[in-house]
Amino acid sequence: MNWKRNSFRISAVIWLVGLRVALAGPGDDFKLANQLYDTGKFTEAAAVYQKIEPKTAHVYYNLGNAHFREGKLGLAILDYERARRLAPRDPDIAANLKFAEQRLGVDDVNAPPYAWQKYLRSILESRSSTEWGTYELVGLWLTALAVGICLYIPRLRTGMLVVTAVASLGFAASVFALGHQVLNDRTAPAAVVMAAETDARFAPVPDSTTHFKLTEGTRVVIREDRGQWLFMERADGQQGWVKSDAIERVVPER
Repeated sequence: MNWKRNSFRISAVIWLVGLRVALAGPGDDFKLANQLYDTGKFTEAAAVYQKIEPKTAHVYYNLGNAHFREGKLGLAILDYERARRLAPRDPDIAANLKFAEQRLGVDDVNAPPYAWQKYLRSILESRSSTEWGTYELVGLWLTALAVGICLYIPRLRTGMLVVTAVASLGFAASVFALGHQVLNDRTAPAAVVMAAETDARFAPVPDSTTHFKLTEGTRVVIREDRGQWLFMERADGQQGWVKSDAIERVVPER
């Protein structure tokens, strides 16, 4: 019995040590990175932020600030875009993203050309996929509850029909928004141009005619992936083939 008790104690100690490392490690790295940033060591701070896993919106936001102070504005925009996916309504993230885009002169080209497209995009990107999923479940639950009340408590039927209609609309909107995000992540993932300037060509070959030029910080979506070449689309609908090493996906490939 002693060996069982000792092995249990050893296992408990190992588990507690591992838990302490797991809990303290990222927090310690975050504090260290913040200290480096506050002392003006932006490159060192960015390196520490970069190794923190998993990355939260705060980590991506601070990493973007470090890259911005380094003068790496394309990387800063990429970091802010990643932060915005996790915290889409954070005003500081939105402000710094806009400022970085303005510094590179890509704020207009990154915005959809039509007002209705801007409005739809603002709604779809106003919530994270987790939030849209939660709204979907709540809408479904409320719809089922209201239908059940209509069936078993007839005197409340009129009011519950209104609740059913509203909950159903909310459920449908949430399904659409979540489906749009998930589908886009799989079939048209967002990306940001990292190169100072790169050519968008008519065909995926080096000697193909240049269609237009892309500059650092431009937001695009990837329509087709052929390894070294990517067929991408800009916010204004312009399309072309670019070298894959010229852009970086907002959602990193696993």
